[in-house]
Amino acid sequence: MAFESGDGEGGLGDAIPAGADPADLRAAVVFDVDGVLVDVSASYRRAIREAVDRVYGETIEPGQIQPFKDAGGFNNDWTVTDAVALFVLARREGDPRLEGDEAVETYANAIAERGGGLEGAKAVVREGLSAGAADRVFEAWDPGRLRAVFQQLYLGAELYRDLEDADPDPEFADEAGYINDEQVLVDGETIEAITDRFVVGVFTGRPAAEADHALDRAGLDVPDEHRVTMDSPFPGKPDPEGLVALADRLGATVVAYVGDTLDDVETARRADEEDDRSYLAVGVLTGGLRGVQGRRKFEEAGADVVLLSVNDLTDLFEIGT
Repeated sequence: MAFESGDGEGGLGDAIPAGADPADLRAAVVFDVDGVLVDVSASYRRAIREAVDRVYGETIEPGQIQPFKDAGGFNNDWTVTDAVALFVLARREGDPRLEGDEAVETYANAIAERGGGLEGAKAVVREGLSAGAADRVFEAWDPGRLRAVFQQLYLGAELYRDLEDADPDPEFADEAGYINDEQVLVDGETIEAITDRFVVGVFTGRPAAEADHALDRAGLDVPDEHRVTMDSPFPGKPDPEGLVALADRLGATVVAYVGDTLDDVETARRADEEDDRSYLAVGVLTGGLRGVQGRRKFEEAGADVVLLSVNDLTDLFEIGT
């Protein structure tokens, strides 16, 4: 079994190891969840902005979350929330770099230059402020409170009680939960076609229980042992360890990883470099990266294929024997 390109484009044949007998190959398709199977613009991304606003009284615009994702190291949206809060607090303290229309882009680019992620954000804050002002930022910064507010907004009161084993704050007692606003991006026909032809896995930064909810909505039935989530004992993306472990569990020799972020592409690229199996990075333009600019960023990051939608997989993938 092997990957081939249904339309003669995309370089899928490059995923077949040199000299391999196609009959000996076992191909797997591994899905990210957010921005691939379900749209999280009105759920997770809304919760990022709203949590910071609820705690600090100001936040960023909806379109300003993507620069954080592009900076790398922000697969977990709780850490994005923390970094946005640091931006708001540093701007409040008068960091001169954080004024004007390009402030978020400047901040995110500086984070990327320092290795990405929350540690990069902390370094940017320290470098842009006096010691006293930076200390005030970190004294006001409360990741625990941000996470609690995020979860109450995202899950809603009922799911928060079930999954967090705690009562919501009174102000969130009637919250329905942004999780219910997630629109499914994948068609039933696509799921049927892919699961009929390939062994399928899921590699997501979601907690396991929240992944269950999204997969149920999408109609994708994947055994627990074929999932890697936030609760699995592996580093977060773009570290490839989780994807390589999943390839082991799936018994795959060729793996296509379908994601919506540059970290997803880097995860596949690093797995391909570090493991004997072949990995294919497939980017979809239904997350934060969209249009011509999104396609360019994916290609520059090393994506093998860029698709308008996860549903285009049915045209792209065929079985070779």
